[in-house]
Amino acid sequence: MSDVPVLGWKEHVWLPEWDLRLRGKLDTGARSSALHVTSYVEVEEPADETGGPPRQRVRFDVVLGTKSRPEHHPVEALVVGHKIVKDTGARAEERPVVRTRIVCGPVDTTADITLTDRSGMNFRMLLGRLTLERRCLVDPAHGYLVTRRKGRR
Repeated sequence: MSDVPVLGWKEHVWLPEWDLRLRGKLDTGARSSALHVTSYVEVEEPADETGGPPRQRVRFDVVLGTKSRPEHHPVEALVVGHKIVKDTGARAEERPVVRTRIVCGPVDTTADITLTDRSGMNFRMLLGRLTLERRCLVDPAHGYLVTRRKGRR
C-alpha cells in the first residue's frame, strides 16, 4: 500500500467529459459519490436503428461559481440506473445515477455519481468510498494535499 497516494479530505476534482472543475469532499463515510444539480429531467432516447432498447438520458444543470456570480453548466448524460440513498438527514431519496470520468490529483477513474440537490452543503461534489477504494488513502486531518488551494502557488 506504500505506492497508494494520500489525498486530503477536500481536493479539487475535474470531470473532463463535462469540462467541470469543482471542489470536492472525499467522504469515506458515504458509500456513493454525489454531484449537486439544481434541476434535472430524464428523457427517453428512441431506439436506434439496430433495434436495441430505448435508453434513458438525463439533462441537468450544474451551478458553479458564487451566489452573486453563478455559472450554469448544462450537461446531458446516459442514466445507468437509479439508487435509493439516505441523505444527511437519514431520509431516503431515489436518485438517477450517471457514469463519468473523475480526476482528482493522481486518481483518474470512471465512477458512478448520483445526482441530487446539495443546496446548503459546503461542497458541490462528494466522492464516496466506492469511488476512492483501492485508489487512494484519505487523510482526514488535511485538505488539498494533491491539488492546490485557489489563490495559492
